[in-house]
Amino acid sequence: MIALIVTLLAVLGLGMNMAFASSLIQPDWAMALLLASLLAKRHNWFWVLPVTLLHDVVLYWSPAASFMVMAAIPLAMIYFDQHLGAGLPQRLLLLLLALLALPVDGWTLQASLLTLCLCVPVWHVLTRQYAQQPA
Repeated sequence: MIALIVTLLAVLGLGMNMAFASSLIQPDWAMALLLASLLAKRHNWFWVLPVTLLHDVVLYWSPAASFMVMAAIPLAMIYFDQHLGAGLPQRLLLLLLALLALPVDGWTLQASLLTLCLCVPVWHVLTRQYAQQPA
């Protein structure tokens, strides 16, 4: 259920990015939601990556840097979890590395910071939701 809600919100955010692209400085809504979902639970890669590919194809007409970075995050999370243990500093590093892909795709520094400011609280809410779900 969480995956469906996040996907629908990401598609809505994608529409907002397309509708107000030239008039407002805004975050990459879809990227923030999808990145937060991936950081909250590593196993979300199977639905986050196709939606990220859709995001890149719609906004950039190619699988741009966002998709490649998002595809590497689950592998990096597995590596960090095995060698360093699951922890917040590793996830924050992955968050910052993923957001470095935004300027490559043409986003301004302000839009990248807004994406960061949106991603962190969504990540927190999703982490709490996943923690409350029965195993």
